[in-house]
Amino acid sequence: MFIPRHPVVENQFCSYAAQTGTGTAGVGGVVCYAGSVVYLDSTATNQEAVVKKYAAYNDQYVPFGFAMQKVKTGYHQVHPAGFMMPGDLGSSDVIAQPTYSNTGAVTGTKEAPLGVAHLGIWDTVHYTCAKTYDGSTSTVTTGMLPGASLYTAVDESKVTESSTVGDGTTGNAGDVATGDAVDTTGSGATVVARVVKGASTAKCAANIDNTTLYPIRIKLLI
Repeated sequence: MFIPRHPVVENQFCSYAAQTGTGTAGVGGVVCYAGSVVYLDSTATNQEAVVKKYAAYNDQYVPFGFAMQKVKTGYHQVHPAGFMMPGDLGSSDVIAQPTYSNTGAVTGTKEAPLGVAHLGIWDTVHYTCAKTYDGSTSTVTTGMLPGASLYTAVDESKVTESSTVGDGTTGNAGDVATGDAVDTTGSGATVVARVVKGASTAKCAANIDNTTLYPIRIKLLI
């Protein structure tokens, strides 16, 4: 969920990068969620505005904005190329179409137009919080407080209140929580948003565990 609550800047001149491989291609797999922090790809051909979401430890890239739409692969492994599911009709999801080799094999997905948000106030459930890990389970230790600075968590590029970059070691001090049970990723060092209306530790835990979704309201700073 990524819903505007105040006038925002909608950038309509970007495309989400082409994907290689077929791991999630062809079955409607999610490539990027709405609300993910994205950066401009400096290696894009023809110098076009192509964006990618943050992945583990690529803080060398400068945050550019937030994806306004969910990006999914097409359904070409199970339906003809270009097929749309009934649930896609009327939605704002971006459906990236397949790329093919000279022999007709699917090699990934093409670039697809994507709206990118800058500034404004938004409601989102696309966030994560710092956790502690005791060797078997992880526990959310802090909630989202009004005024808190938010950074980029590299798991699906969610926002997080932790500016510490972990080293990727499970449960190591400084690691930032993923939506899973273990802490394995770090965060970016650039402040990308600020909390306007937060959520308690218990609500954040429920949101991260995907049991009950509690949105927070954030002011985008990029």
